[in-house]
Amino acid sequence: MIIGYGITTALSLLFFVLYRILVKKREFWLSLLFACIALVNVGYLMLSLAKSVEFAIFANDVAYLGSVFLSTCMFLTIVKLCGFTVKKRTLIILLSLGAVMFLIIATSGIFPWYYKSVTIEKINGATLFVKEYGVLHPLYAVYLGAYFVAMICAILHSLIKKKGKAQKIAGFLAFIVFINIAV
Repeated sequence: MIIGYGITTALSLLFFVLYRILVKKREFWLSLLFACIALVNVGYLMLSLAKSVEFAIFANDVAYLGSVFLSTCMFLTIVKLCGFTVKKRTLIILLSLGAVMFLIIATSGIFPWYYKSVTIEKINGATLFVKEYGVLHPLYAVYLGAYFVAMICAILHSLIKKKGKAQKIAGFLAFIVFINIAV
């Protein structure tokens, strides 16, 4: 398990670095998307290596920090590829919602909102995060679901309106979104 997390972390960091080095005309939200993926993987690797509950909670928070904003970056990348512009006010709302979602998650170990309790177990040398879900835990699924619906709506709207590059890449974007939903 630790080896798998190490490999995915190394690959995600490599892809981030390669994107930053090889692509001259970089898309801001896609760059951040690569960074968020790397952050999620770093968090999972740290979690698998955790020796204390406190460090496991910290590692889980690192993974969630990347995960919460990964959805935002993916949505904003899709919106841009579909030829839409996002108003500054909308961007502030999206980033604020992500920050609130992360703050709810980051209270784990302090308040029983997201996780009522957290312990760790060692299985084959790797740390397993054992948690009891709190009352606000379903909110994250709603948060992710809303982003996936928004992504699909943006893709469909761009197809219907024949806007931007979406005619060429809509199928690819939809495939990526559906893979993420499945994961």
